[in-house]
Amino acid sequence: MGLMLTGCNKSPQPALDDLQNEFATKHIAFTAPIGSKYLTVEQWEQAVRQCPDAEDYAARFLALGKAHPKTAVAEQAMWWIVAYCPEAPSCKEAIGILSSDFADHFPDQCRASIQPTIPYADHYFRAITEKSPSRQMQGWAMLARARFRQTVMHDNATAQKLFDQVVSQYGDIAVSATSSVTLGELANNDLANLRNPDLMPEHLASGLKAPPFVATTMDGQTVKFPEAYKGKVVLLDFWAIWCGPCVKEIPNVVKAYLNYHSKGFEILGVSLDQVGSEKVLTRFIEKNEMPWPQIYDGKYLDSPIYRRYGAEGIPHAFIVDGDTGIIMAEGDNARGQKLATAIEDALKRRLP
Repeated sequence: MGLMLTGCNKSPQPALDDLQNEFATKHIAFTAPIGSKYLTVEQWEQAVRQCPDAEDYAARFLALGKAHPKTAVAEQAMWWIVAYCPEAPSCKEAIGILSSDFADHFPDQCRASIQPTIPYADHYFRAITEKSPSRQMQGWAMLARARFRQTVMHDNATAQKLFDQVVSQYGDIAVSATSSVTLGELANNDLANLRNPDLMPEHLASGLKAPPFVATTMDGQTVKFPEAYKGKVVLLDFWAIWCGPCVKEIPNVVKAYLNYHSKGFEILGVSLDQVGSEKVLTRFIEKNEMPWPQIYDGKYLDSPIYRRYGAEGIPHAFIVDGDTGIIMAEGDNARGQKLATAIEDALKRRLP
């Protein structure tokens, strides 16, 4: 079948949109059935196996991307091929283009794909690991696949094997040019969480126990959570200065601290800012008068505490009873207009 590049005379983004819409209309097996939010991993794999014209579409996406090299459209087209057509011959060339032109984007692409709404992630990451000429991308893909197997597929046995492989095969790779943190360190952090008897449940919610941890704050103090907050109610606050909604929420958090601190309310911040942000972060904290302790390790969204708590995005906070370790409110119920009410309720319900 000869190649017909849909929208070849159009600007690249509409051409890409048209091609994606054409595929989606023709291949309804990739659409979640009525009553479901999204396909399962198994349903996606079946749709991939039953797609007879995968190579034709992969070639068309490849041609569109190659016609607009090193653009966002090219990158999107290559990712589409890996997600929908991992076994197509064009997939290897698409991964080669991603490895040469967009390798720096891959860590964030990995993080964004580790969620239940991305059912193709397992074969997506496997294809990158097997076909990318970039050792760095191979390592990131294997780490991402391990995390997906653990957090979405709940396959801890496979996840542990993959984490171990990251440590042994890619453990020396730095997560960025400016960081001393390695993929091996991240994988070992994940292994520690995986093997911990207090491993987080699928979703931490009110009424469940907050996973304990020990960390060092920015002022060099060791904090044991939630043990250090006996007799208190504590807000565990995941945030970052690069996060617009987090910054917008800070005055509300500061107001809550001033209003309830004398009544037994504390805050422990966990900054997800990237490596090298210490000075900027310190100035920001001082300027916004945030007197509570902050944990910062420069590991961004790979922070082991953030990973352990399974928060999908920031800002995200947990209100915890320091005596029992029980989560009393979390997520949207612990921010905005609901924050003050949640704190008052937690203080009333806390065991004397």
